[in-house]
Amino acid sequence: MRKIIENLPHHLDDYECMWNGIEDLYMNKTGEKLPDQFFFAMSGFCSFAYIKTNKADIKRLVSFGEGRTKKMYEFLAPTVNFYYHHIECKTPESALAKAKKEIDNGFPVVIGALDMYYLEYYTKLYHKEHIPFHYVLMIGYDDEEKNIFLYDCGRKDMIKLSYENLLLGMNAEYKGLCKPNTICKIRMENPNNKKAVFKSAMKKKADMFLNPPTSFLGINGMKKMAKEMLYWEEELGKQETDKILRRIVEFCGSVPTTPNRLKGTTETDEVVFMCSRDKMSKVLIELGSEYINDNLMKSGELFKDSGKQFETLCDIFIDYILDTKKDMKSASDVILSIAETEYTAYQLISKGLDEI
Repeated sequence: MRKIIENLPHHLDDYECMWNGIEDLYMNKTGEKLPDQFFFAMSGFCSFAYIKTNKADIKRLVSFGEGRTKKMYEFLAPTVNFYYHHIECKTPESALAKAKKEIDNGFPVVIGALDMYYLEYYTKLYHKEHIPFHYVLMIGYDDEEKNIFLYDCGRKDMIKLSYENLLLGMNAEYKGLCKPNTICKIRMENPNNKKAVFKSAMKKKADMFLNPPTSFLGINGMKKMAKEMLYWEEELGKQETDKILRRIVEFCGSVPTTPNRLKGTTETDEVVFMCSRDKMSKVLIELGSEYINDNLMKSGELFKDSGKQFETLCDIFIDYILDTKKDMKSASDVILSIAETEYTAYQLISKGLDEI
């Protein structure tokens, strides 16, 4: 049997794989054009949490943004007004069968996480590097050719992926983020308009950062971390401190990845380590221009500056890990500067939201 869901426009927007297909469905339903990285920015970017967990493998969990797919969907789905349901299957074969049933009923389905090692259309990664954290929108299948048809955030055209590689790629697990053999049903029946989504999501994000309910979240959490990190090595030792810093640096990348300096090479990194502040900046500047709102545009410029400070922070942390230079005081000062920059940015956002 063969079936493809036709007449579903797809937009190219790399590094937002878990949202790209859902944005396709949203834009097709509403007719609205979204800024690049819009749903990602509304759900995941530019929050903060600092958690001390001495019994865990990473003893200081530092998050400069929510990157867990299920948590992002949980946050944004009520705001956009779409339905989703993750199905975790025991085998990749059963996951494929459930995905095909969705297609038969006329609904595209999000597949993932997938290990990019098995995606034959990514020639630089195929059978070369395991990256078990990628999502696609499945829009069809062909049992005779044993292929699925999909849209990928990094490709414009419809793509074929063999059943063989799909089944291998589905058996991916990113600890704490996703389980193997998972698909996600999506229903986009009556979504809210872009302006309503933007105002509601950004108001929640601004409130959480400016007025955090606890000492380890938002602006309070950043200041707490900046103070306590000066004593991490004394409390935890160099090895444990290195693990904390390495994780922070990796998750500052456009996608979570180890920078080349930590791999021992001098090649230029393919991603930037701006902790996605560059993406939030572009969204705010674009919508500030669209809504003729200076406060939103100014906040976008501040997040651009914040992103550059994150690049500086990552360089300091990498030097520390490599024993090139230990300067935790400078790192602490950068984090305090980021905190103040983003505090001002969110104040401007709050004012801007009241004006549109």
